[in-house]
Amino acid sequence: MSSPPTEILAPRRPAVLGGTPAFAEPLYVARSLAPDPAAFAQRTAEIFGSRRFTNNGPFVQELESRLRQRLETGFCAAFCNGTVALQIALRALNLKGEIITTPFTFPATVHAIEWNGLVPVFCDVDPETYNLDPQRTAELIGDRTAGILPVHVFGNPCDVVAFQELAEGAGVRVVYDAAHAFGVRHRGRAIGMWGDLSVLSFHATKLFHSGEGGGIVGPEPAAYEGIRLLRNFGIVNADEVQGVGLNGKLSELHSAVGLGVLGLVEEEIERRGRIDAHYRSCLGEIEGVRIQRVAPDTERNFAYFAIEIDAVEFGLTRDELHRALLAENVVARKYFHPLCSENGCYRDHPSAHPDRLPNAHRIASRILCLPIYGELEVRDAERIAELVASIRSNADRIRGRLADTGTS
Repeated sequence: MSSPPTEILAPRRPAVLGGTPAFAEPLYVARSLAPDPAAFAQRTAEIFGSRRFTNNGPFVQELESRLRQRLETGFCAAFCNGTVALQIALRALNLKGEIITTPFTFPATVHAIEWNGLVPVFCDVDPETYNLDPQRTAELIGDRTAGILPVHVFGNPCDVVAFQELAEGAGVRVVYDAAHAFGVRHRGRAIGMWGDLSVLSFHATKLFHSGEGGGIVGPEPAAYEGIRLLRNFGIVNADEVQGVGLNGKLSELHSAVGLGVLGLVEEEIERRGRIDAHYRSCLGEIEGVRIQRVAPDTERNFAYFAIEIDAVEFGLTRDELHRALLAENVVARKYFHPLCSENGCYRDHPSAHPDRLPNAHRIASRILCLPIYGELEVRDAERIAELVASIRSNADRIRGRLADTGTS
């Protein structure tokens, strides 16, 4: 549970100016769901009794089956993590050449392209949804383009219809990085039913998790067998190896965590939805604060809550607000800063030049993710919004204090 906020008296001095922090203990962006200890102990006792800790054991199979049903997809293949799952997804489609993708994502998205010997081509994003821009993507498709790798940023669906039409017209494949999009539905369909394949993360920071883990889902059940082989070195049987696979297997212990967490997800989404609604209500009227535009006709999972700070209107930069919130024990995160295209191993790519990615650079310099998880109290979310408003009203003094301490 989040720590009780210290009582705030009006008028209140922000902590960065010497006031008492609003929260006695840090509030982080995420707090992992934990399975029931007794149920987890029962599953681990079964694992210890069988001595089968890995190699597609019964808990892995059960988890895949239950996830396939929950996610309403043609198949679900569980992996040791989302990065390896993304590497295998690209390999399974036997792609060669260039992959158009977004710079506004976690580094693993682009790393998986490079690990497959493919060439990432960075494309700018939509300024309001933060997702890959289909129109700009169309302009980048050429003879060497093999696929498109969009990201459902913060769980907000991409323009899947536009990408489907674009892929069909150009004869390229679409793999979605759906790390944030567990359980999301869009335009009447599960998010994993769009594109050729979608990749999920089951990392402990995610809405659904197995401690460490990931998955590949997709519309075609027949795709599972080839992906299963690639997940296990390409081993067909004791005498045959087919394809250049990896060791991407999820362990039985991690599957036991996932099975315990899965039953908690629906309530978690409901609770996060209430937090999201309060944030939108409280923050939406603050000048200089913008909120990500969510795709219409979407059943959301409320995985993240991001705000964008206009320094001119707000009076402080994103980084200055970040420092002021840290002083209040609100540990917001600057996702995704810096951009992947600024990484040393990618910045020399022609497509990585900042002039080609103006929207992504602007967003990365202004974005801030606030705490959102089921155990966060609604009053805590309201208090965080009050802090943002209070920091804005003290912008001149805070800017001066941060400049004096060299932390602006």
